[in-house]
Amino acid sequence: MGRLILLVICLFAAPLQAAEQQSMKSDTLHIRQWSGFVKNLLKLHERLISQQVHVIKTRMGGNTHLPNFYKEYKYINKKTGQVISQLQWEKAYPDNLHTIKVYVYDDYGRVVRDYRATYLPDYRDTPNQTQISFHVYNGLLRAIRRFDATGTRLLERCTGKFNAKKINIQLNKGEFNEKQFSKKGVIQSDTYKECFKGLPIATGKYLIPQ
Repeated sequence: MGRLILLVICLFAAPLQAAEQQSMKSDTLHIRQWSGFVKNLLKLHERLISQQVHVIKTRMGGNTHLPNFYKEYKYINKKTGQVISQLQWEKAYPDNLHTIKVYVYDDYGRVVRDYRATYLPDYRDTPNQTQISFHVYNGLLRAIRRFDATGTRLLERCTGKFNAKKINIQLNKGEFNEKQFSKKGVIQSDTYKECFKGLPIATGKYLIPQ
C-alpha cells in the first residue's frame, strides 16, 4: 500500500516539477530580455545626448505615498526644444534607475519611436513595465502601435480625420483578434488600414533600442 501511495505521489509530482522548471526558465528569459532592454536603452540615451547640444532640466517627483521619491533629469535639444530623453533616479539610492524614456525623431521633428522602462520601488530584478512605441503620420491621422520588450503588442491608437470624419480607434492587448471585431469590421476597414499604414507589425530589430 505504501509503495502504491508513493507511486501516485510521484506521478502527480512529475508534471508539477516540469511546469515549475518551465516557469523558472520563462522567468529567467523575461528578466534577461527586459534587463537587457534597459541596458540598451541607456546606451541609446548616451549616444543621442552625445550627438546633440542639449540642456538639462531637473525636478523632484514622486507620488502620495512616496513624495520626492526620484530626481528627474530631462535632456532637451537646445536648438529644437525637443525632449531627447527623461531619466528618473531614486533620491535615496541615486544609482537606482526608476524610469527612463527616450525619443527618436524624423527629419520633420516628429516622434517616430519612443521607448520606456520603469522599475517598482521595491523590486529591482527587472523593470515592471517596458514599452516600444512606433508613430506614423498619414494625412490628418496620427497612429501609435506599442509593444513590450518581449515583442508582445500592447496597444494600437489612431486619432485625427479621414474622409471628413473624426477618427478615434483604440485596441488594447487581447483585442487584436479579428473575430472580436468582425461585426464592426474595424481591422478590415479602410480607415484602420489608412491609420496604421507604414507602421511595423512587429518590433523586429527595434527590440534593441535605436
